[in-house]
Amino acid sequence: MEGQLDVLPLREHVYAYLRKQMNLGALTPGSTINIKEIAAHLGISNTPLRDALIQLEIEGFVTILPRRGVRVNILKLQDVKNAYDAIGMVEASIVQNCFERIKPSHHAKLEKLNQIMISDIEKNDFKRLFKTNIEFHDVYINVSGNELLKKFMLPIKHRLYDFPRHNYDSEWEMRNCMEHQTFIDHLKTGNSQKAAEILKDVHWSFEFQEHFIEKFYRIAN
Repeated sequence: MEGQLDVLPLREHVYAYLRKQMNLGALTPGSTINIKEIAAHLGISNTPLRDALIQLEIEGFVTILPRRGVRVNILKLQDVKNAYDAIGMVEASIVQNCFERIKPSHHAKLEKLNQIMISDIEKNDFKRLFKTNIEFHDVYINVSGNELLKKFMLPIKHRLYDFPRHNYDSEWEMRNCMEHQTFIDHLKTGNSQKAAEILKDVHWSFEFQEHFIEKFYRIAN
């Protein structure tokens, strides 16, 4: 743990700090957060810490246990399934409803980002893969102009990726990129239905991806 926070809004910095600790493995699934220790380390009162923890609970990262503390949630297989179902339905809906707004410039950006991901996977370099993947999906999510949807999905995606920390599967990541390319091809040929189906029934389908999901998370139902 490092550094004292002195820039407002404090709640957001405390939230970012706690998320970073989870991502680094300092706060592990199933562990208990020592509120007093963190507040003392950061030199803050309990109020911004409590506000940050409430936000983390809303997003599914922690559970606040009255009079017993705060527990970092374990990501269960059902949690992953629920996340995949939600993201798949939302992204497929966006593509179908906003298809006419997705222009050749968007196709080009999607292909560029996908090629960056493929290149990084081939080099076994995963340090920016999650960020690039988020940027890829944001290309068409941003077309909707619905910031609420974006804010809804981003914490879910972070929840899926934060706890496995650096546990990447090259075969699965490359297959995801191939699915990206199929999705782009359907966009370019003007087939909104097929593009949406790739997202919902393949790319974000728990059943279709289950083998890799179980391997990636190493968790059981």
